[in-house]
Amino acid sequence: MKNFFLSIAAAAAVIMLGACNNSGIPKGFTEEPDDPSRDTVLTFDYGKMAALGHPRLFMTADDFKDLKARIKKHPDQNKLLVEGNRIVLAQAERYVALDESIEYKLDASGKRLLSQSRKALQRIFPMSYAYKMTGDRRYFDAVVKNLREICALKDWHPSHYLDTGEMALAAAIAYDWLYYDLPLDLREAAHKAMAEFGLKTSIGKSYHRAMGNWNQVCNCGTVAAALAVYEKDKAISTEIIETAVKTNMTAQTAIYAPDGNYAEGYGYWSYGTGFETMLLKLLDTAFGSTAGLADTEGFMKTGEYMLFMATPTGGNFSYADGGSSLIRVNEDNSRPRIAGGMPAMWWFAAQTGDESLLVNEIRYLNAGLYDKSNSRTITTIPIFIRETGFSGESGKVPSKSFWSGNGKVPVAMVHTGWKFDDTDKYVGIKGGAPNGGHGHMDAGSFVYESNGVRWSDDLTRPDYAQMENATWAAGGDFWDNTQKGLRWDIFRMNNFGHSTLSFMNNDKSVKNKIHVSDQIVSGKALIEETYDSAEGYGAKLDITAPYADAVASAHRTIKLVGDQLFVIDEITAKPRMAAQMQWRMLTPSAVEVKADGEVLTQKGKTLNLSAESSDKNVKVKYTSWEPVRPADWPKRDWDPENPGYTVAGYTATVPAGKTVVFTTVLK
Repeated sequence: MKNFFLSIAAAAAVIMLGACNNSGIPKGFTEEPDDPSRDTVLTFDYGKMAALGHPRLFMTADDFKDLKARIKKHPDQNKLLVEGNRIVLAQAERYVALDESIEYKLDASGKRLLSQSRKALQRIFPMSYAYKMTGDRRYFDAVVKNLREICALKDWHPSHYLDTGEMALAAAIAYDWLYYDLPLDLREAAHKAMAEFGLKTSIGKSYHRAMGNWNQVCNCGTVAAALAVYEKDKAISTEIIETAVKTNMTAQTAIYAPDGNYAEGYGYWSYGTGFETMLLKLLDTAFGSTAGLADTEGFMKTGEYMLFMATPTGGNFSYADGGSSLIRVNEDNSRPRIAGGMPAMWWFAAQTGDESLLVNEIRYLNAGLYDKSNSRTITTIPIFIRETGFSGESGKVPSKSFWSGNGKVPVAMVHTGWKFDDTDKYVGIKGGAPNGGHGHMDAGSFVYESNGVRWSDDLTRPDYAQMENATWAAGGDFWDNTQKGLRWDIFRMNNFGHSTLSFMNNDKSVKNKIHVSDQIVSGKALIEETYDSAEGYGAKLDITAPYADAVASAHRTIKLVGDQLFVIDEITAKPRMAAQMQWRMLTPSAVEVKADGEVLTQKGKTLNLSAESSDKNVKVKYTSWEPVRPADWPKRDWDPENPGYTVAGYTATVPAGKTVVFTTVLK
C-alpha cells in the first residue's frame, strides 16, 4: 500500500490556533438586529439556535478547536484526518492562486447559471475552511471578494433551481464560518441575498416534488441559508427547514428504497447523495437530529451500493446519464481512469463504523486523485473523517463479492476481489426502464472487466447544452423521455449504443415508436433471480417489457463462472412474427470477426466471444457494427461521434412462435 501520509508533519504544522475572534464574539463587534419574534418547537426546537452562535453549519467553534487540536497534537493517531485536512488546504491554495470571479454568465443553452454557482462553492467552501484552520488572511480576502460578487448578482437564477441551491450553500458557508470577521455591510448584503434570492424564491418550487438529485441539492442549499440567517428571518427560515424535512423524507424513500441503489447512476449518486449527507450533517450539527431522514428505507445501504459501483480498472458501472466523465477514450485510446473520489463515503463509514466502505477512497488517496479533484463537497472530508476514528491503516476490505438491489432501477454487481489488479473481475448488470430520470434505453445491458481491461462498456452522456440546443432546433426536447422523444435519436441513449439486445422487426402495428427497434420506454426489466456462490455470480433479468413490441418474452441471465462470463438469452417470438435479433456489445476493443466467433483485443490482451443456439435451425451470424445510428434512421448531424468504440456481436432470427436460447460465452 502506498504511503499517503508523507506530509503529515508538514500538514499538522500548518494548523494554528487561529484568531480569538474565530471562537467567540469579538470585542466591539456590531451585530445586525435580530428578528424579535418567538422561536417555535416543531420538528426541531428552534430555540437552540441562539446558543449556537457562529459557526453552526457542519461545524461549531468547539468542533474547529477539536479538529485543530487533534491534527496538531496527535497527528500519528489521526493520519486520515491529517491527510483530509491537507487535501482541503491544498485545494484552497489552488483557488486562491486562480483568483477567479463569479459572474452572471449562463451556459451555451441559456438555461443554467450552474457553472458560476459551482465555481462559487468550489472556491468558497475550502477557502473558508482554510481561513478557519490557519487564520491566513489571503483565504479570507478571497472569500470576501467572491461573497461580494455573489451578493451583487441580479439573482441566483431560480428558473433552474440547482443554480440557486448551490449558490445559497456557498453564500451560507461564507456568512456563517466568517461571521465575526466579515464587515457589517457585507453581512447585511449576504443576509439580504440569501433571503431574497434563496429563501423567498424557494417557496412552492418544483424541486420539493422531485424524486431525485434536485430535491437533495436544493434542499441542502436552502436549509444552509435558513440556518445561517435564522435569527434574522425566523418565520421563513423555519418554514424552509420544516418543508425541506417533509419533502426530503418523501424523496429519500423514493430514491433509495428498498436496497439503496440510485436510479440516476454513479455520477448523480455523487451529486445527490453528496448533498444529502451535507443536509443531514447540517441538521445534526444545528439540532442534534436528522429527524429520521438518515433512517429512511434503503438509505444506509447505499454506501455499499456505491462501493460496488467502482470497478477494478478505476472506472465505474456507468449506466444511464450517471457515467463518470472520465469514462471516455483518451487521445492514446487508453481506457477508464480512476475518478476523483466520493466524499459522501466518509459519512457512511462514520455512521456505520464500517471501514471497508473506504477501500476505494483509500485507493484514491494513494493515487493522489483527491488532490486533483474539483469536487464541490471535498471540504466535508475532514469534517466526516473526524467522526470515524479510523486510521486508514487497517487494510480492511469488503467480505462480499456480489451485490444486488431492487427499486426504480434494479442492478446487480459482481466484484470478485478487492486487490484492484488483473485477478479482480467485475460485472455490472442493469435493469429498469428507459423513462426514468436521466435514463437510457439500456435495460439488460452489462459492463464487464477482467484481466485489468474493460471489455463491455457504456458511454458517458453527451454535453447537455449542446444536445438541448440541437433538439430544440429540430423541434423537440432533449429531456422528453416519452417514446417519441428525440433523446432516443442519440446513439449513446438508444439500445443500439449499449451492450444489450435490439430487434429489427418491422411491425406495422407499432404506432407509438419512432424506430421499431427501440426499447419501450415504460417497459421495466426486473431481476428474477440472483446467483452468489462459487458456482457462479450474477443475475437473471426478465427483459420482456422493454421488448414487448418485438417478442412474446425475453429473459437474460448474466453469470460469471470462474474465468468465463455467460450471457444466456431466452427469446420467444410472437406467434405471427419472427424475432430478428441483434446481440450487441459496446466495446473499446479491436474486433476480429471469424466464422466461429470473434476475438477482441485491447492492451495486448484478448477476449474470445462465441455463441450457441439451442435450435440447430437457428444460425448465429457473427458481425460487428460501427458505433453509429442505423443508416435508415433520420440524419442527425448533432449526434456525437464515438471514436475508439466498436459494437461486437451477432445476428439471429427466432421463427414465429418458437423459443430459442442463445448462450454467449466471453473467455
